[in-house]
Amino acid sequence: MKKLIYILPFLFLTLFSCQNEDYYEQESNEVSGDRTTVKFSLSIPEYRINRTKAASYENSVNDLSLLVFDANGLFLERVQATDLLSDENNGRGSGTFKASLPNNASIIHYIANYDWSSFNEGNAKNKDEREILPALATNKLVFWGRNVITSLSAPVNITLYRNQAKVTIENQAANFQVTGYALGNYITTGSVAPFNPQGTPTPFILMDNATTLPVGQLEKESQTSSDCDMTPKYMFENNNIFTDQTYVIIKGRLDSGQELYYKIQYLDSNKQPYIIMRNYNYKISIRSFSEAAIGSTTFNGAKTSEPSNNIYAEINKESPTIADDNNNILTVGNVNYLFIQGGQLNIDAHYTKNGTPADNEIQVSVVEDPNRILQVVQYTGGKITGNVSVVLAGQQEATILVKAGKLTRTITITSSALYKFDPTSFSPSAYTVKDQTMALNFNIPSTIPSYLYPIKCEISTQKLYPTEPNKDLEVEYVNGIYKYIYWATSAGNKVLNFKTSFDNSDETVTIQNPYFETASIDVKARHFANLSVNQNNLVNYKSGSTAAIRFIIADLPEAPASYPLTVKITTNNLQPAASETEWTAVSGGYTHTYNSAPVGEQTVQFVSNKDISYETITVSANGFSPSSLFVDNVLGNIYYLAGIVRQIYNGNSYRLENRQVNSNNTSVADGFNTGVGSGYYIEIKTGSRLHDIITFSTGGLYASFTVESLMNLNNGTLEFK
Repeated sequence: MKKLIYILPFLFLTLFSCQNEDYYEQESNEVSGDRTTVKFSLSIPEYRINRTKAASYENSVNDLSLLVFDANGLFLERVQATDLLSDENNGRGSGTFKASLPNNASIIHYIANYDWSSFNEGNAKNKDEREILPALATNKLVFWGRNVITSLSAPVNITLYRNQAKVTIENQAANFQVTGYALGNYITTGSVAPFNPQGTPTPFILMDNATTLPVGQLEKESQTSSDCDMTPKYMFENNNIFTDQTYVIIKGRLDSGQELYYKIQYLDSNKQPYIIMRNYNYKISIRSFSEAAIGSTTFNGAKTSEPSNNIYAEINKESPTIADDNNNILTVGNVNYLFIQGGQLNIDAHYTKNGTPADNEIQVSVVEDPNRILQVVQYTGGKITGNVSVVLAGQQEATILVKAGKLTRTITITSSALYKFDPTSFSPSAYTVKDQTMALNFNIPSTIPSYLYPIKCEISTQKLYPTEPNKDLEVEYVNGIYKYIYWATSAGNKVLNFKTSFDNSDETVTIQNPYFETASIDVKARHFANLSVNQNNLVNYKSGSTAAIRFIIADLPEAPASYPLTVKITTNNLQPAASETEWTAVSGGYTHTYNSAPVGEQTVQFVSNKDISYETITVSANGFSPSSLFVDNVLGNIYYLAGIVRQIYNGNSYRLENRQVNSNNTSVADGFNTGVGSGYYIEIKTGSRLHDIITFSTGGLYASFTVESLMNLNNGTLEFK
């Protein structure tokens, strides 16, 4: 009989909603009759953060359809995406596309790479989304996403999720070399969208340990020896019941021995099968491999064998079980226990004598307890119980001897105050720009018991990402927060490299472990605080208008800036007022040198040098994180606009005489009536910003403009479509 040994796999769920930075920021959607062409950007979150190029398979969007529903969830039509562009970077997919939607579109399901040949759009009309989506199934990798559109006037960002799980292998065992792996007994089809009726407010959500399986009989199959390589593997959701488990065949060799095949089942720490969930990465981390593990010489032999490898996230150096030649076995729950802030002992201990239970022969005694951390230790009903005292500083140890016949086990009890990651710091102490390397320094105390290794260090950060040489840190998603996982295998100072994701990456990074005090380390930058222009970031539409730029030079007491300090205001459309003689023109803007640290808010009087002066301005200095903001123009007076109204249809132009035209934004301009010659007259109101949007409508025809585009109309002609 082969030796039964188990694996503890690690899971990671990444549901990033990263936005594509290249989306259509300045373009408005196009209205045509009862339809609107909406511009979209998409992102596909990676299975894990690894900062390496992912396989194109798991991010490849070849075609994209939109199932469009009204506000009540009733099906309207399927729309094919156009102008689809997709790419991937650092393991994430991204792209842009357009789609012409009916104006009553509200709920949209986005489905990529699906075969629609069997979908009957006519039969689906007016059916509920909760009936249509759960019926869609496939044997391919499909991407899905859903959102509710509240307005068709602006571009839309969406996130797509895969309907498959990913399986990867990580080997940290010094005595074992992995040369390949393949999947066994996995389901061959999967549903397109997650559907969990108990989910609120929508059933179309990814819920932990809740699968959405296709309707009907599910078939299973296994990969072959030709698939047994190191490329990532993928499989559909699976309830993975105990009597019909999916598994992995690992190919490898112990030291320089023969290459063999080993069967692995997906079992959690309680030896229960994991439910296989879509968009999860099931990462098999081989930390230690037993020399006693029995492999098969063939791939097919491993498929029919019992699980036969010894892989744990943590391997104890001493076995909790001991036996003799007479088939007498003494087993304790574990041989090392660590208590933080005290607690109660509850340790299993059992003895079988030649196969017969004989717990009554077990004797338990406290062997060493110099600081009296144990009280009322006793053995009853297969359990060692007792109390462990709190230790306020440092740590104390005691040992318990468990004896039955000639067999003994020694259990070490450690009571400790919470350990500390101190000293902690970032180097340098202050960042200045995006993508700057920040080294996180922390310490693992030498007093930590060896059996705790490897120690899981959970690093929570929203604005940093790992980089070389530790760019492949594991990631966990817990309660809506992503945590980078570092496994410390020894005591001493640890240095992990991160980079800032934004110019403004100020935050508090934490390091956590149940046995440690949570460490909080501030990420800080010297920066320009409270940046504003005219306190509302608006400048009048007119050359020579006032633009009072305000900012605070926010220094760091622990890392003060050096003076003299030259501050630059980057601008093309503003210039210093005549009174600001100390600001000097340079390429791209103006500079001023402060000989010593100024106190409080700085106000610099600028004026616009052209009528249309909106732009993004930046305040920067050497050793400071730059600060930017967008300054729009606002009308300081009424702007009068007159002309004619035209309808453009099939390339022809028609007059719209004697029409009542409505406005959706009366803060910019009111509606109006056209005359016999299709003429009109409107007033664009004081306080309107050049980027404000207004839509005029009449008889099912629409014309949308920014205030700036209205002011720039050719001969004042309003074109409706």
